[in-house]
Amino acid sequence: MKTMFEICPKIERLCGFCGKSTWNPMDDKKGSKDFLFCGMVSGYETRVDPLPECWLKMTNSQKSTYKKKKREEYFSLNKDKLVKDNVTRY
Repeated sequence: MKTMFEICPKIERLCGFCGKSTWNPMDDKKGSKDFLFCGMVSGYETRVDPLPECWLKMTNSQKSTYKKKKREEYFSLNKDKLVKDNVTRY
């Protein structure tokens, strides 16, 4: 993280969970563009821009749906990261 306590566009004020970095979690690379990240978000996509609203104001069902959607999006962009477990049957 470059900086913390940034102005979050979702709540339009300073937030202790909002930070800035050049890391792009969807392609696992650093770039030249700065992204705002939410420290409260868990899952594959932690940037602020794709969030429908503040993570702290979302219901558990909205959070679950968001994480599932972003997980599918992540693996569609990074097919080499998708590892299927081998199931041993006896």
